[in-house]
Amino acid sequence: MDRDGKVNNVEKGEIVIFSDEIGWHTDELQVGLNLSRIKTRILNLSSIDIFIDCAKDKFVLRNFNTSPSCCFVRGIEGGTLEQVTRRLAILHQLEFLGIPVVNSGKGIENSVDKCMTSFLLRMQDISTPDCWTLEDKETSIKLINSLLDEGRNLVIKPIFGSQGVNVTLIEEKIKNEKDFEKMINFAKGVFYIQEFVEPVGSLLRDFRVFVIDDEVIAAMERKGQGWVHNVAKGGVCRQIIPDNFLKKLAIQSTRAVGLEIGGVDIIEDKSSDLGYKVLEVNGIPAWKGLQNVSDINISDKIIKFMISKMR
Repeated sequence: MDRDGKVNNVEKGEIVIFSDEIGWHTDELQVGLNLSRIKTRILNLSSIDIFIDCAKDKFVLRNFNTSPSCCFVRGIEGGTLEQVTRRLAILHQLEFLGIPVVNSGKGIENSVDKCMTSFLLRMQDISTPDCWTLEDKETSIKLINSLLDEGRNLVIKPIFGSQGVNVTLIEEKIKNEKDFEKMINFAKGVFYIQEFVEPVGSLLRDFRVFVIDDEVIAAMERKGQGWVHNVAKGGVCRQIIPDNFLKKLAIQSTRAVGLEIGGVDIIEDKSSDLGYKVLEVNGIPAWKGLQNVSDINISDKIIKFMISKMR
């Protein structure tokens, strides 16, 4: 590829799926794309090298020898800040060269960062739990204890994380820094504290609403044994037909974060005038659990959208 985005070896009708693992999701997409006679490659972003040669006026993504018609981001391998930043940079570079990427690098960055997601939702007047993001331990302890004194319930989460991993309910005041460190050994120096939304009555549930291109494709109710409802944490799923307000809220949330495909987590909230709050917006959403309870073929919907984006 040169700096103008010209490619010597263009593979027409090819879609590249970026993923850090091969499994159900990549299999579903690859089978569906093959049925549509679309050539497919599955690549890990970590395997692509960036070569910028100013003398030869060349920009090369090594191990990415052809320019696809579209790219779909199914997974980005974790790593150091530097590694993840470089992998996201590849998405931005492909977009700069005119290759459609779903979701965009910016949309994924917005959705991966829980603090940024909360900010963007609030800027669009979308109801979402209050949150506080800090780095100093002493200040964090004082804030948590002060909020508990006000009668607030809190959770602390990794600012980058998914599937309910390391989400911790704060039920008691923190006595000292040592106790706080035990609670936040996952936090990597950033403490994302969020208002805990109390369940309405005895309903320990939330909703996952799946949006593609400003359209709600499917939705489910998730019920957990406790206050965490993620499928990965044992949540039991049931298909629902969302009402118009729930649909509108999910679509507004994906737009706010800058996503074309999104999994929006919404919870009922008795303290909100609207009755709901948006917990998270996922820019690389899994859909296996949702597919298990849905009548619609979600993979097929994603494939049709990818095909519509092909240049």
